[in-house]
Amino acid sequence: DIKKMISKNRFNLIIHPKSKGSAREWGLYNFSKLIEILPEDKFKIFVTGIKKEGLLVRELLIDKYPQITDLTGKLSLEELISFIANADGIVAASTGPLHLSAALGKYAIGIYPPIKPMNPARWAPLGKNASYLVLNKKCNKCRKSGRCECIENIKPESVKKKLMGILGTII
Repeated sequence: DIKKMISKNRFNLIIHPKSKGSAREWGLYNFSKLIEILPEDKFKIFVTGIKKEGLLVRELLIDKYPQITDLTGKLSLEELISFIANADGIVAASTGPLHLSAALGKYAIGIYPPIKPMNPARWAPLGKNASYLVLNKKCNKCRKSGRCECIENIKPESVKKKLMGILGTII
């Protein structure tokens, strides 16, 4: 049961590290570092994605951090939407789960590249608790490749600061 997984005394945070190629990604190293620096007593972390993505993130995230709950490949779309509705927030690139979270009023933190048309000026999550991080610079170096230095250079500490700020407003 989805509701049984939800913690009553911690912030239930979904990290959705992959995008199936639909968005520039923040990188597994950054998600790993974020998991490492978030206080375990304040955050319960869930990893979502399709089964194939779960295999890609297993070594760097799932096996490395026994405190996280692996939901990759385990939820239907309907179950994922229900889970998002019961969680507190998400950190993801510009993906469907980010936008669903924002639309459901959850704390949705999008990680974006500064390149047009992928930037948040066009694709920011919309919702009362939605926000994003993007480097304030112009860059087109990654236009023809999948890897983006600008998005990867957003520091996990910046995401932690945003999450801790959210915690300060809801406790």
